[in-house]
Amino acid sequence: MTWLEALLKLFAPQATAPTVALPGVTFHDRRRFAIQAHGPERQWKTTGRKWNRVTGITLHQTASLLGERPERWDTVGCHVGITRAGKVIHLHGFDRWVAHGNAWNDQCVGIEIDGLYAGIEGDESTVWDDPSTARRETGMTPTPEAIKAACDTVRWICAEVERHGGKVHALVAHRQSSMSRRNDPGSALWKAVALPMHAEIGLSDGGVGFKLGGSAIPEVWDERCKGIRY
Repeated sequence: MTWLEALLKLFAPQATAPTVALPGVTFHDRRRFAIQAHGPERQWKTTGRKWNRVTGITLHQTASLLGERPERWDTVGCHVGITRAGKVIHLHGFDRWVAHGNAWNDQCVGIEIDGLYAGIEGDESTVWDDPSTARRETGMTPTPEAIKAACDTVRWICAEVERHGGKVHALVAHRQSSMSRRNDPGSALWKAVALPMHAEIGLSDGGVGFKLGGSAIPEVWDERCKGIRY
C-alpha cells in the first residue's frame, strides 16, 4: 500500500451511500474525489466525528457560480452542494468535521447552494462584491430546482443522521456564526428553504436574536424577528 493509498484509507468517508430517496434529483457522490482534492496539507479541514455530535444543518450560498460539473465542487468546504439545476453533490460524509461555518463546524452539516444572492432580495447593495472584479455584482434569484433539491437534502440529512443514532435539531444560517457573512445564505434562500423546513420538520434557528459569533436572523428574513436589523 502506497502512502497515498494509506492516507486515503485513513480519511475515507465513513458514511454509507444514501438510503433516502431523492425523487427527481440528480445525485453525484464525490466524496472520494473531494478527499483527494483537499490533499494532505488541507486534511485539517475535514476530519472524523461521531454521529451523535451532528445536531444541525447550516445553509450557505456559494456567492459565486460554480456550475453543473460535479468535479468543480471537489474543493468546496461543505458536505453537500446544490447546483442551480438542482443537482445534489455529496462531497463529505455527514460523520466528517468540515470547515464550512465557523462556530457551526463541530455540530453541523453544511449545505452550499450555488449562486450569488442578495442579503436582502431586491437590494443590490447587499450582494457580496467579488474584490477580483471592478464591476458591481448583481444578485440572482434562486431556481425552483435548487430550492426543491435543497429541501430534499435537508430531509435526507435529518433521516441519515437519525439512522446512525444522531438527531438534527437545528437549521441555521452561516450569517449567525460569522460577522463577515451577513448575507449568507440571503433572504430569498432563507425564506424558500429554511422557513418551510423549520415548519415541516420542527427544526430551529436558535430562536429570535440567537447568534454564535455572527449576526442574528433579521426581520427582513423572518417576520417573527421583530426589530432585528439586517
